[in-house]
Amino acid sequence: MNLLTSEPPPPARGSGLPSAIADTGAPPPPSAAVVPSAAARRGVLDGAFAVLDALADADDGLGLTALARASGLAKTSVHRLAEQLVAIGAVQCFDHRYYVGPRMLRIGQRWQPDPLLRRCAQGPVHTLAVQSRAMASLRILHERRLRYVCAAVPHGHAYLPDPADPESIARTATGRVLYATQPAGDVTLPACWTRREWRNLRESLRDPRATVVDHQDAVAGMCCVSAPVWWPNRACAGAVTVTVQADDLPAGLPGLVSYTAGRIGAALQQATPK
Repeated sequence: MNLLTSEPPPPARGSGLPSAIADTGAPPPPSAAVVPSAAARRGVLDGAFAVLDALADADDGLGLTALARASGLAKTSVHRLAEQLVAIGAVQCFDHRYYVGPRMLRIGQRWQPDPLLRRCAQGPVHTLAVQSRAMASLRILHERRLRYVCAAVPHGHAYLPDPADPESIARTATGRVLYATQPAGDVTLPACWTRREWRNLRESLRDPRATVVDHQDAVAGMCCVSAPVWWPNRACAGAVTVTVQADDLPAGLPGLVSYTAGRIGAALQQATPK
């Protein structure tokens, strides 16, 4: 079932409105098709995305009443929109609770945080994975979640699930880099580190060779080293990270990660319009 009503085709030549209506400007008879205005169509889209936004924040789904409250829409409107979204796979319903559907997953997986950053990083990240024989990635902090820009994993290795809450993210090397390089006041720093520790980390990352090391701080048996990638304007573009299954980091790995971050930064410098 479509969310929008398409406009009907124009009448055939010579089959216009009766002359009495055409001459007087009177409204068409009740049987005539009513075409939704552009504002009405936008309203339908706004409502559909309000439903999807509410469900995106509800891992356990929402019942109809809770969905209406979370979306700010009338219950009847929410029911109509939710059922239309179910019909096209954007929402799914189990036991009278609504969840984000598989169609949104497929669409969301195609989202690229920054196509230019991804293009500049793919080659260096792949090389880093080969040289380190470990998982390498470039990630950003988006809506309080870690998001992959690109990643490479040697044969026989597997992706690790990312932590989902700010406190857990900030215990990882990647999270510490991404939080510490945010402009002051733009983000609330998790309390797992003191203000002084955050300040010291922020100052240390001004060194272009700086890295942050996670000695099994986040996951037992896993060590990480991460370095910031900088845009030409010195804003942080993301964090390059290598994750190894070991009690300690191999010698030389921090330098390799720092070098890779510099390669990506140099590529961004060349690709960014002057």
